[in-house]
Amino acid sequence: MRRGLYRVRGVDGRPDDVRVDDNGIETPVEERLYRARDYSPRVEELLWQEDYFNKQSSADSDRSAAEATEKAARDQARLEFRARFRTP
Repeated sequence: MRRGLYRVRGVDGRPDDVRVDDNGIETPVEERLYRARDYSPRVEELLWQEDYFNKQSSADSDRSAAEATEKAARDQARLEFRARFRTP
């Protein structure tokens, strides 16, 4: 299923494009065609390219921090488990 990802501003008077995910393949579609084919989400709901990638990079760093916190918690739980069953 085709789904809009983000918008790209046109250069030198060219029209704006929308990047569409078509089963894992990212393809450009002219904005007027995107509107005519009634893809979702609506063009107005899509972020511009620079905002899309800024949001993605901050989400990646948030995910990395969460993964590090989870790993530290697992390591701590592992140490506590081993300490309970360690023979003196």
